[in-house]
Amino acid sequence: MENFEIKSNKEFMNALLLGEMFDDFLLKEAYVKTAVTYRIDGLINREFYDNDEDVIVTEAPYDYEAFSRLRQVITGLIKGRHTPVSMKLTLYLKPDMACKLLGETDALVDYLIINISFANNHVNVTTGIAYREFTLDKEADRSWDRYVSELLADL
Repeated sequence: MENFEIKSNKEFMNALLLGEMFDDFLLKEAYVKTAVTYRIDGLINREFYDNDEDVIVTEAPYDYEAFSRLRQVITGLIKGRHTPVSMKLTLYLKPDMACKLLGETDALVDYLIINISFANNHVNVTTGIAYREFTLDKEADRSWDRYVSELLADL
C-alpha cells in the first residue's frame, strides 16, 4: 500500500473528472460533500436490466459501474462557485486490466483498489489490494504500487 500526495490539485482533478486517465477503473463508491453529502454506490443493480442477458453483457459486464459512465454525474455534483468540502472515491481496476498487470498472481486478487480523497484542499491517492486469501507474497502489491506511481507520475 502506497500513499501519494498530489502536488497539483487542479491538474489531478482535470485528469480525474474531465480526462480519460481513469477510464480503466470501476467505481465502487463515491462520497461528495458540498452543501449536502451525496453517496454513490457503484454496485450495478442487475434487476434494472430486466434479466436481459444480452443487455447485461454489453451494458453491465462487471459488478460495479465503469467510472467513465459516472464521471459526469460526479462532475455535476461539484460544479459551481464553491469547492467541495470533501470528496472520496474508491475505484477498482477493471478485472481484465488487473489480469494483464498481475499475470499469474491475479488468481489471489479480487480487486486492485485506488482510494482518492480530497479534503482541506489536499488530494491523496492510496493504493490497496483485496486478496481472496491470505498470502505472504507481496509481488502483486509491488506491481500495483508501481503501476499507480507511473499513472500519477505527471501530476
